Amino acid sequence: MTHIHDSIIINAPVDKVFSVGRDPRRWATWWVNLSEPRKMKGDGSAGTVVEHDYLVAGLQLHLKTKVLDDRYDVDGKGHWRGTFDGSMHGEQRWDYEPAEGGTRVTADIDYTVPGSVLGKVADRLFIERMEERAIHQTLENLKFMVEQ
Repeated sequence: MTHIHDSIIINAPVDKVFSVGRDPRRWATWWVNLSEPRKMKGDGSAGTVVEHDYLVAGLQLHLKTKVLDDRYDVDGKGHWRGTFDGSMHGEQRWDYEPAEGGTRVTADIDYTVPGSVLGKVADRLFIERMEERAIHQTLENLKFMVEQ
């Protein structure tokens, strides 16, 4: 399993950043290589299931994301956690906390790419580096979108 960890400071309050980050209808607007939802059951809260496609090294992978945790705490922090399965599988955790006059967004993603996909691309390290860059750009996109 591969782990990606990245964070960014966004110059906006936690509630504003969290409302964009947790909304599955908006994920494709800032998440690199993610398609619009094919199907969606739920409103983004725990229990929501979203089917979409994700592009990895030119290969379109069908995924189903399940929201496990979606909460905004009294201490002003937001937390989102979900699993995804299908052509690849894993878990992601997104934390939103007050920091430096704005919001620190931290993404932790654990995933496994099946051998059949790796066989088509051939280099696991190549995929890992691409995904690290994609998550960093995803955070930059979220920052740009919220700060406008």
